[in-house]
Amino acid sequence: MRAGTLDQRITIESRTDARDAVGQGIPTWGTFEANVPARFDPVRGREFYNAQALTVERAAMFRIRYMVGLIAGHRIQYDGVVWDITSVEQVFGRDREMHVFAATGLTEG
Repeated sequence: MRAGTLDQRITIESRTDARDAVGQGIPTWGTFEANVPARFDPVRGREFYNAQALTVERAAMFRIRYMVGLIAGHRIQYDGVVWDITSVEQVFGRDREMHVFAATGLTEG
């Protein structure tokens, strides 16, 4: 991977569940890793009606350097948009590069 291709910066967040006064779980998001060099590659997008409202869904792949502990339950903040990570794959099984697939639009984020 050439460092010059990682021309964007993303923040990866992880979810933790806090408890309110009644004991119910409240999802909260905290920074897992900030200022991560990445390459943003849009994969697809679509528009459709869901519950009588127009819904826009987009998918993308983020290329990043290898990162220990990154899982599909995390999310990405990029350019003011929250992207929910759907899949994390190592490239060629080596600890050098990862392809992180993410979606925005339909998820609760």
